[in-house]
Amino acid sequence: MKTYQIRDLATKDLKTTLKDNYEALENFRFQHASGQLENFKSIANTKKVIARILTVLKEREKEENKKA
Repeated sequence: MKTYQIRDLATKDLKTTLKDNYEALENFRFQHASGQLENFKSIANTKKVIARILTVLKEREKEENKKA
């Protein structure tokens, strides 16, 4: 998921997507530990998506605080 796609989502959708990505990351870690993970890059990609989502959420939070 690219940054421009993340910015197009509503805050509620971002939080849902963030939760889904945390669950996917947990599953990838279990698969890696048990030797079933085939695509090791998926862990890094999921971490990057989580970081992007958290960045956008933080930016939106700062904007709301400025307006208030």
